[in-house]
Amino acid sequence: MECEIDGVVSVCSELFINPFLVWDKYRRKLFKTTLPITFQSHYIQMNGFEATRFLNGLQEVINKLNT
Repeated sequence: MECEIDGVVSVCSELFINPFLVWDKYRRKLFKTTLPITFQSHYIQMNGFEATRFLNGLQEVINKLNT
């Protein structure tokens, strides 16, 4: 039996106060390959604009790997 994790559940704990990124295995489809990620941060540390800027930067780095 094969099991896959599709996300991370938020845990309210002092152990998880820093932003974190979790990724799953990549999935290859007919015309594209995807890598599911989960990104979590506390709103005091990072707002939506900053989170979007980080994730867009990550996407740009991934895109450069394909060239």
